[in-house]
Amino acid sequence: MKRFFELTFKPFFVITGIGTASAALDAIAPRWTVETVQRLAFVPDYTIFVRHWGIMVGLAGLFMIAAAFREAWRTPVLVYCAIEKALFVLLCIAGAGQPYAAGFSMGAVMDTLVVLYIVAYFWATSSRAAAVTAPARAP
Repeated sequence: MKRFFELTFKPFFVITGIGTASAALDAIAPRWTVETVQRLAFVPDYTIFVRHWGIMVGLAGLFMIAAAFREAWRTPVLVYCAIEKALFVLLCIAGAGQPYAAGFSMGAVMDTLVVLYIVAYFWATSSRAAAVTAPARAP
């Protein structure tokens, strides 16, 4: 399983990092992004929150891309992203059926996949996983 992550880590985190970084559109063009991409009613009073979210998640996406190429960045970036994305998915689940959550369903699906990948990555690269999957040595 460790070999699987050696082969897929860079492409997975570049692609999902680009998807995550695209949230920066909320910071750059909040009205257009909320109305066109998320298909929600734009509330001008919430612009500062929309922009802040776009900056925070957009930077997380850029860090995901960087972590694909800088091994020293992986653990802190992956831990942060797993927590942030898991909490976002929980918020979407808690808001299921509400109009405000509907615009984020595709993001929640992507974030679920990223969290599962990160958990599997940490398990596969841990010393415990290596001990469990290592072939038995002859006496």
